[in-house]
Amino acid sequence: MSFTRAAVKQAISDGLLSFPVTDFDAEGRFDAESYSRRLEWFISHEISAVFVAGGTGEFFNLSQDEFREIVRLAVKVVDGKLPVIASAGLSVATGSAFARIAEEEG
Repeated sequence: MSFTRAAVKQAISDGLLSFPVTDFDAEGRFDAESYSRRLEWFISHEISAVFVAGGTGEFFNLSQDEFREIVRLAVKVVDGKLPVIASAGLSVATGSAFARIAEEEG
């Protein structure tokens, strides 16, 4: 489910915002199973939006493929219950690429 700009604005201006840490395994690879459990725990509480793939600083170390996987999984787990907001940044070109990926993944 995609949220309108107005719905996202409302969510981030009224309620508890969530910034879950992105889980990695001992080799530094994204741990999808652990991250899914973390997201499920977060959304079981009264939060209004979840920020993924960088709200706790890991964004600067993610490849675009890792970013896509994280956003895709978050959108799947959250399942339209509330907005999923993904990080985007670095240079203008790179930030635009990350924003396009987030949009493609929902």
